[in-house]
Amino acid sequence: MPSSMTIFLAGIKFIPARIVICLLLIPAFFELFRRGRRLGATDFFVCAVSVWMLAAISQSADQSWSSTVALVLEFCGGYIVARAYFFGRPALQTFVRVFKVIVVAIVVLAAIDHLTQQIVTINTIGALWGLPNEHPEYRYGMLRAFSTFPHPILYGTFCVIAGAIFLYSERTFLYGGLCFLGCLMAMSSGPLMSFMIVIAIYCYDCAMQRYPWRWQALMASLAAFLVAVFVVANKPISWMIANLTLDPATGYFRVATWDNAFQYIGLSPLFGYGFAAYAAEDDFFGRASVDSVWLVLALRFGVPLVIFVILASITSFCWSGGGVSVRRNDTYMNNMRTGFTLVVVMFMFIGITVHYWNNVWIFWGICIGIRASLQEEYFRSQRSLVPDRRSKARALRFGQAARRVSPQAAGHQVQRSDRYSP
Repeated sequence: MPSSMTIFLAGIKFIPARIVICLLLIPAFFELFRRGRRLGATDFFVCAVSVWMLAAISQSADQSWSSTVALVLEFCGGYIVARAYFFGRPALQTFVRVFKVIVVAIVVLAAIDHLTQQIVTINTIGALWGLPNEHPEYRYGMLRAFSTFPHPILYGTFCVIAGAIFLYSERTFLYGGLCFLGCLMAMSSGPLMSFMIVIAIYCYDCAMQRYPWRWQALMASLAAFLVAVFVVANKPISWMIANLTLDPATGYFRVATWDNAFQYIGLSPLFGYGFAAYAAEDDFFGRASVDSVWLVLALRFGVPLVIFVILASITSFCWSGGGVSVRRNDTYMNNMRTGFTLVVVMFMFIGITVHYWNNVWIFWGICIGIRASLQEEYFRSQRSLVPDRRSKARALRFGQAARRVSPQAAGHQVQRSDRYSP
């Protein structure tokens, strides 16, 4: 739902998603701590994100407590709700079934923006709330669709994430193709490139499915590429931003933004330089938008928060051990684990050139929570297989012992049983 639909309760600003999170948060804690559920490393790092945000705001003079608490509620609250309720295959299938309807509605609203060449949904809701109209954005002479999101780049990011989910949850490309159409209507370089990466990884996974080492090979290739970039380029991050975006102008603008932001991050790397007081009045790039969630988090709350968010994302899908039997027995859950791993990775990647707020910031926490629940379900299935393996081992040993009985002894036992039979 559009974040422009705001109401005030006891002087506190709420958007619809925050209201839903508040209503579900306490029951989610009871669900998460019920008998049989287990906490993991991701839960610890998400708690660390909340604590560090609040600790950093206490050291800052230019940030409000209300905005920081809202960020904590949206990201960490969304994580806890998803972590509690989307556990197990039935809950996950329900999520996907409802998510289809939501995505179709959002893409249809974006199509209306394109057909009318107006920002229909956002401006209609804004008019009802007495807000000024959003100014349309054009690229290559075409309107960039907003749908229900505050910016086209957030709408495009949502379509990328939805497409990654549907590629692994559905047997057809219908919903994935619909998400790609929605991403095209956003006309944003970062999401479009990210959708190409999603499709490439999905095709690679399908082609190499019989090889269990395919992901290690992919990670090794990616690591070799990054090492080559960091060795050859003087400014590797700037090089990637400038050369991996569709519009060179936006790429070079982001390069200047990164270079400028690093200077201010270095002034206060622990708790952040600030937000409202970021840069001097005559600093153009300091006063421009910071199009990277990682830069914004480091500027507002310090580098440790960036580390905690990265660790929360990575630990949600990193595991050890085998589990071949589990993966073969439930193909759907195996596909969803792979799909949501790709989702979390794409959130991290797109965040290099996109800042998340409101809807997409909440959705990031939700997706990490779902992936952490998938990991918990995976380990739970592994533990349930241990007694079965032990019983099979005992049965195998018993069968081997029975086969070692000599035929003469077996015949003698039969004669004795016949002798005493009535």
